[in-house]
This record gives sequence, C-alpha cells and structure tokens, in this order.
Amino acid sequence: MIVAARALHDRRRSLLWWAVGVVGLMAFTAAFFPAVEGEATFDDLVQDLPEAMKDLFGLGEISLSSAPGYLHARVFSTLLPLVLLIFGIGVGARAIGGAEDDGTLELLLAQPVTRRRVLAERYAAMVALLVALGAVAAASLLAVAVPVDLLDGVSVPGLLAATVAATLLALLFATLAFTVGAVAGRRSTALGTATATAVATYLLHGVVGVSDAAHAVRFLSPWHWYAERNMLVEGIAPDALLVPPVLCAALLAAAVTVFDRRDLR
Repeated sequence: MIVAARALHDRRRSLLWWAVGVVGLMAFTAAFFPAVEGEATFDDLVQDLPEAMKDLFGLGEISLSSAPGYLHARVFSTLLPLVLLIFGIGVGARAIGGAEDDGTLELLLAQPVTRRRVLAERYAAMVALLVALGAVAAASLLAVAVPVDLLDGVSVPGLLAATVAATLLALLFATLAFTVGAVAGRRSTALGTATATAVATYLLHGVVGVSDAAHAVRFLSPWHWYAERNMLVEGIAPDALLVPPVLCAALLAAAVTVFDRRDLR
C-alpha cells in the first residue's frame, strides 16, 4: 500500500486543518443551542416558510428549538454534509485528474506499479481521509454536546448513523469526481462535474419535492435518500447507508475500465 500511504502523507496537513475546522464548527454549533432551546418563536417562523425551503434546510415536524430538531437542521441537513462534500470532491478530483494535470501521475506510472493498483490505492486513501474527517465530526459533536444538553432526546446510535450517512453521501460525489478525473484526466472537469451534480441533485430534492406531479423524480436525488428522515429520533434510513456504496462501486468500476485503456495526456 505504498501508493496509498504516500497519498495520505501528502494530505496529512490538509486533513489536520480540516479537522480543526470541523471541531470548531461543532463547538460553535453547540454553544449556540442554549439561545435557541425552548424558543417557540423559531418554530413559528419555520411554519411560515415555503415547503421547498423547509425541505432544503431539514426543517421538519420536529421542533427546531429541541435538540433533535436543532441538530438535524443545523448540522446534519446543512453544515456536516457540506463540509464533507467540499473536502471529498477536492480530494477525489486531485487523486487522478489533478495528478495527471500536474504531470506527477506519469512519473508514478513509470515505476513498477500497474494502473489498477494506483487507482485502487488512491481511492482507498480518499476513502480513509473522508472516514477520518467524519469520525472527527462525530467525536467532537458528542464531546461538545454533553455540557449543553444537546443530546437530550437524541439517539446516539442514530447520531452515529447520520454521521455515517453524511460521510457516504460525500463519498458518492467524491467518487464521481475521482471517476471523472480518471476518465477525462483533468482536475477542473472532475471538480465541475461533481460540484454541478451535487448542487443539481440538492435542488431536485428540495424544489421538485413540493410538486405532487414530480414527486417521484425526487427519489433520483441522493439527498433524498440521506434526508428522508431525522435519524436522530426516527431511526436509521436504510437507503442512506446502502445505496451510496453500490453507486460508488459502479463508478469505480467505470473508472478502472476507462483508465486502464486510455492514453495519458
């Protein structure tokens, strides 16, 4: 696993700073909860919002001034998946497409390693980095939530499952960036494709969902699988944990097939 180890070594400082940022974000989120807890005015404001906006920001039937509602809307519907998504897409686009752009991939493949090994190990490194950042998010949230009673009414297994689901959601779009980079050989193309797809499917989940005629189309969005229920109180959503790995495997197979045969730029 020399290729994977090198990829992890190259990203160690970046991961450290991202981890520091995630810890700070969780601490700030927890510190703000006492100002919201029990405030009925927040729930009144939510009721007046359009349904599309409620869906986009995870504002469901559970009170926003309660710990489960606050965590779901503030952390798991917006901040955590967004942070993991930005980090994952950046790593995925850089893994193959970025390395081919800057010429380092050609030097690596001149060594006695196969293309498939490079692809597999760099993908494994990407997964490890995302999992590490997700683990930091879960651990820091649990640590800062206790002093402010932010776990009151929250299922800890559900919180962990929601963190895993957010990590898998980010991994899906990171894998898309990884695959496009392996197919096109360009970091910019990988970044643009994965980012545009993430934004488009996010809007599909929120905006199209308010239309009864187009409601079925909403199931095409990974965001719907992820946010269809508040796992902090309503139990684990199987689709959020099972579907992304299957799609990641399909995308990785496509990357292997194309990258193994094409000429590098």
